[in-house]
Amino acid sequence: SCHSKNEYDALEFLRKRPKDKPFLLTTAFFAPHCVDGSPEQYYPQNETKKLYNDVNITIPLNGIDMDESWKRLPSFFTEENEARGRWHWRFDEPVKAETMMKNFYRMETEVDKACGNIIEELSRQGVLNKTLIIFTTDNGNMHGEHGLAGKWFPYQESIRVPLVIRDPRMPSKAHGSTNDDFTLNIDLASTIISAAGVEQPARMQGRDISELYLPSKRNKMLSDPWRKDFFYEFPVREDPFHIPSSNALIEKNFKYIEWLEFNVSQLFDLINDRFEENDLINDAKHSRRISKMKHRLKELAAAAL
Repeated sequence: SCHSKNEYDALEFLRKRPKDKPFLLTTAFFAPHCVDGSPEQYYPQNETKKLYNDVNITIPLNGIDMDESWKRLPSFFTEENEARGRWHWRFDEPVKAETMMKNFYRMETEVDKACGNIIEELSRQGVLNKTLIIFTTDNGNMHGEHGLAGKWFPYQESIRVPLVIRDPRMPSKAHGSTNDDFTLNIDLASTIISAAGVEQPARMQGRDISELYLPSKRNKMLSDPWRKDFFYEFPVREDPFHIPSSNALIEKNFKYIEWLEFNVSQLFDLINDRFEENDLINDAKHSRRISKMKHRLKELAAAAL
């Protein structure tokens, strides 16, 4: 039985598609999104409501005091901030916070089950090992980290997303392995058209992710190594105290952030401070790094236009 309209539509498409033609199916689930403005926020299906009853969940998952973390944010983060408002809706009281997270995980479990049913249908039709499957999402989520809830900002919890690829071309030794290279949302289209044997138009900015795991593409990687940093932007056109705009340059070891409307910058050491609690922007020993990262951010921003 189907848990969601998206799952039902996906399975119906697979069953009714012309079997002699290639196909592209995108399934986008509403779960685990909240219902905006509703006090309960997350609404799992009846079948999953009993899951995780005996599990203890303490917010935030990083174990850092939320009030202390909130105080460390730049001064323009006030109670007017959208993510602060959502923190109050969800996480400003321990019992409520635990209920919210359990319902969130219940909804994620529903998505997991739906994906399993779609994969099962591909297997039943005998096309699983001819099909590239990409599982990802459009944004991360803060669950109380920094005293916030939601997305919108360039902190790790907000910008990191899951990416799982099942590719029949992948050598078996790569199955189940993880990879730490920077992949971006702009790479998804490049990866799909490459798998379909289509030449990528020059104006596209993404890169084929299969270069990271297909031996046949190793030469490309030698002549043109994979990115070591990337440009992040979140241009909002609204009240900056509600949701401020931001740009960032992200490297493996450091992140440089610019809050555009407030002329405020931040620098974080992602190795020694992975929860981004200790802003190094005024630390003299990083002044050279800051000017280099500022320059690189400008360079990548110009290239992205």
